[in-house]
Amino acid sequence: MQKKSRILALSLIGVLILATILYVPQPAVAETTPYEIVTTYSAPLPEKLEVTLQYTTYFIPTSYILITAGGANIRSAPDASASIIGKAAHFEKVPVRALVRGSYVTNYLTDLWYEVEKIVGDQTIHGYVLATLGEVRTFQFGKMLAVAESLKAEVDGQTTAYISNYKNWNGLAPLHQGLAFDPYGVKRSQSAPAYLSASTSADFRYIADGTLVTILGQTDSFYKIRTLNFPGDFYVPKRYVSLQNSIDQLTKAIVIDRKNQNEGVFEYSGGHWFLVSYTFATTGELAKYKEPTDLGYYMAINKVDKFLYLDDVTREIAGYAPYGIRFGGGAYIHGVPVDLRRNVPVGQRVTYFPPMVEYSSTIGTTPRSHKCVRNYTSHAKYLWDWSEIGKTAVIVIE
Repeated sequence: MQKKSRILALSLIGVLILATILYVPQPAVAETTPYEIVTTYSAPLPEKLEVTLQYTTYFIPTSYILITAGGANIRSAPDASASIIGKAAHFEKVPVRALVRGSYVTNYLTDLWYEVEKIVGDQTIHGYVLATLGEVRTFQFGKMLAVAESLKAEVDGQTTAYISNYKNWNGLAPLHQGLAFDPYGVKRSQSAPAYLSASTSADFRYIADGTLVTILGQTDSFYKIRTLNFPGDFYVPKRYVSLQNSIDQLTKAIVIDRKNQNEGVFEYSGGHWFLVSYTFATTGELAKYKEPTDLGYYMAINKVDKFLYLDDVTREIAGYAPYGIRFGGGAYIHGVPVDLRRNVPVGQRVTYFPPMVEYSSTIGTTPRSHKCVRNYTSHAKYLWDWSEIGKTAVIVIE
């Protein structure tokens, strides 16, 4: 990204974007909030992070409460008897300014209230929501930038690669002491054994498909590697290590925040990191037939315009997710999933897909995918166009 293009991007975004799209609620102060303030909320941008937003389809507050109850009343004061001036729906994300102490509500056993702002049309409602009706979320821009910087410092100028064992194509890793997972909870399937020495008789742990590694050396059978996913140097059989499209210079990073169910998108140019997008996201769930999205540093391995997924029980094609970027095992960043509206017999080629769906109210709420990271479809399309295989990493944080 050249200097001229950065200036053009800023001029197009302008004051409107910085004031409304990149919304950082101002801390509440005693002069405007005549109640005891317990804490204030904001999502400050690191001083060294520059902003050139390229995706602005939705209004995304950077500190907000996710309404976890069936709904919530917004009251004129932190008091259950105060007038209702607005409402927030289940899973709505409402900009939050502070946590204050108000009237005690016996039914909920609390006197804590969130001071919130809700934009309705061209007006902003300023009021209070009982704290037990939602939970605070934020964009951890500082932490997101820090992991992108750490990975860039690790891979730039080094020989990098990634663990390659998608669908166990390079061989199912050996059992670890008779078990299909290691002491750290990493599964055997779609992983590689990472030995403590260059011998298959040495102790080992699993290292998941897609994990970015730095090549430190090699023997006839092993690559000596390290990874930011966990400390130490390890030896991985060469068949599990791919140098295809290896990253020489990291310029693009998609950082997924599993705790807050959101993500930031960063691009490096001219000695600076730029925040080019941020949005809500939904990660994997720990449940039957599902897996959480694993923490760590991963390669953006390949892109598909439609990622087909299977029914949990029948294993037939059940639908598709648009604009997929695979980064580990069967984990993709993708748009809103679309279920097929008709049964597809086993082995029959799918020739018809329902239209894409742009929006889902569950994006950015609670983990619910099979390991993937769901985005609004327009944002998935933006990432699909923007990302470059061989220059882009996916980082998952908590």
